[in-house]
Amino acid sequence: MDQDLTTAIKVSEAVQAHFDVNRDYRGLQLIVGGEAQESQESLKELFIIMGVSILGVYFLLVLLFNSVWQPIMAMIAIPFGFIGVIAGFAIHNETLGFLAMTGIIGLSGVVVNDSLVLVDHVNMLRKRFTDKSLVEIVSLGASNRMRAVLLTSITTIVGLMPLAYGIGGADTYMGPMALALGWGLLFATPLTLLLVPCLYLIGDDITRGLAWLRVKMT
Repeated sequence: MDQDLTTAIKVSEAVQAHFDVNRDYRGLQLIVGGEAQESQESLKELFIIMGVSILGVYFLLVLLFNSVWQPIMAMIAIPFGFIGVIAGFAIHNETLGFLAMTGIIGLSGVVVNDSLVLVDHVNMLRKRFTDKSLVEIVSLGASNRMRAVLLTSITTIVGLMPLAYGIGGADTYMGPMALALGWGLLFATPLTLLLVPCLYLIGDDITRGLAWLRVKMT
């Protein structure tokens, strides 16, 4: 099989589309196996692992922030990281295979770092400056942490690019993972700096609105 033209999963899907796998052909049956079956099982396990890892990150952030809402704000960058991975592989005309999906699992933990730094700093400023409005505090926190967030992401992306593009030697296994991590961070970082402060203010409005509603109901 020429891997540049097709994959085992695509061949398996084409065969199953042409024949009815569940039909009994006078005592004969078509059973999907080999590399295609192993790849499908691996992908199913990969999605389960991804879900478990995201839940694990969420509950760790709940313990850190002592809040149910703030971890969601910190994790908002994860789906935008996925968009970056898809865009990066589309630009390079690369297949989003198993190794790239493994890199996405690692990306779900890495992209949270920027949001974590920002949300934690805003929480600290709220305790320090009780006389300032929340808009001022969030603006101050975002400006204070912008340099740290950008430098952290840029250094990580630059460090991954030689491995992703095979500079100094290509690696068939680690290359797609590095490409997924690098492009995911590239998209997620600027969106994190814009979205997290807005979500922080929205979350505070929702919290105060619910508190006002409880008071009215009692």
